[in-house]
Amino acid sequence: MEGNRGSEQVKNPITEGSIPIQLLLFFFPILIGSLFQQLYNTVDAVIVGKYLGKAALGAVGGSTYMLINLIIYLFQGIANGAAVTAAHAYGAGRMDRFRKVVHTAMLLSVVIGGGFTVIGIWIFPVILRLIGTPGEVLEPASIYIVIYSLGYIPSCIYNVGAGLVRATGDSRRPLIYLAAACVVNIALDFLFIAGLHWGVAGAAGATVMAQVISAVLVVILLFDKRKQYQMRFSELKVDSEILKRIFSIGIPSGIQSDMYSIANLIMQIQVNTYGTNTVAALSAYEKIDGFFWMTMTAFGMAITTFCGQNFGAGKWERVKKGMHVCFSMAAVTAAAISAVFYCFAPQLMAWFTSDADVIQIGAGLMVELMPFYVTYVWTEIYAGGIRGCGESFIPMLITAVGVCLLRVIWTGVVAFTDGSAAMLMVGYPATWIITSAAIMVYYCKGNWMKKYVG
Repeated sequence: MEGNRGSEQVKNPITEGSIPIQLLLFFFPILIGSLFQQLYNTVDAVIVGKYLGKAALGAVGGSTYMLINLIIYLFQGIANGAAVTAAHAYGAGRMDRFRKVVHTAMLLSVVIGGGFTVIGIWIFPVILRLIGTPGEVLEPASIYIVIYSLGYIPSCIYNVGAGLVRATGDSRRPLIYLAAACVVNIALDFLFIAGLHWGVAGAAGATVMAQVISAVLVVILLFDKRKQYQMRFSELKVDSEILKRIFSIGIPSGIQSDMYSIANLIMQIQVNTYGTNTVAALSAYEKIDGFFWMTMTAFGMAITTFCGQNFGAGKWERVKKGMHVCFSMAAVTAAAISAVFYCFAPQLMAWFTSDADVIQIGAGLMVELMPFYVTYVWTEIYAGGIRGCGESFIPMLITAVGVCLLRVIWTGVVAFTDGSAAMLMVGYPATWIITSAAIMVYYCKGNWMKKYVG
């Protein structure tokens, strides 16, 4: 699919090949790439927990982790909007439009990344204080989040650029670039924390440097003269129609993801009242839990691109069949992950801390929640497929009610009744079930495809 072919369209396996095989060929590189990305924060947490103690572990997780995710999910939403817009153009063989999407999206990534950096440096430390972060956690958490925020521009560039490359069906090179960045991140973690004793500042600095490397590599690829979509500085300008399309898909997608972080952040306020042990336990649990979510996200990204290209090519039945096949694969995977995590909960928690109380609390959370993972699969796969066809507002609205609003209400009930951490965590599976049910009603009854056909 490279070279100077103009608008001539060659055989595209995503729109013509075996559905299960194409989904898996796309899924595994994304999964492995997501694994490396998850390792950014997980390695930080393991090394910080072992070398700096449970207060520092709480500083790189908990409220800090959730605030960071607010930003990450927003620019991943923009990246998703750009990728879907690009996939539609690529699937339809409209390479001139594809090039405009590339240049508009990459310029946008720099502007948005800069804005997020300002928010992270000036606003997030204030929020950490306002939500009652425990005193021994507050100072290292503020240091970590300020330094981490310096990496938002390169992180935004990588995510948007990688999404554009994956929209062409190439999920291999973004994986290679992310793997290289992860190796650097791990090496620098040991150097800065264990060697130079820079504390949580070293953990954040290592991640920022890794993000810069991944961004540089993806930009070099986009400037490759052999690519049909070669990026040029002279063409870096905003196309207003494409920008509107990116925002119409990307902003609801980002908000949908942020609904989880906002609801979780509100729940974290209640978690903070349970003390440092519970905060540290939840921080470690989130790192383990993240491996499940990255796997489901990889399935979601695979089906979004698959549906985007097939929708652009006008293959409506293939879109629906792809969703059903992807759901089956994701459900089996979710059940397998749940079983492993459930059986080895204490051992997994021990990776992050040797504190017996923290291990006990964290293992208890895992045993309580992980049997319900499979109930979330409907939301990830069918909402992802619907977004691939250009509709992201209704899935966002369903998430706003099914996840954010209901979790906030449940947190209020727990706080009012002075409930335990175990009682608070019930809000997670309950909202997964409700949201998945609502997404499936919309899939079966909504006009999400007819709205955009033609």
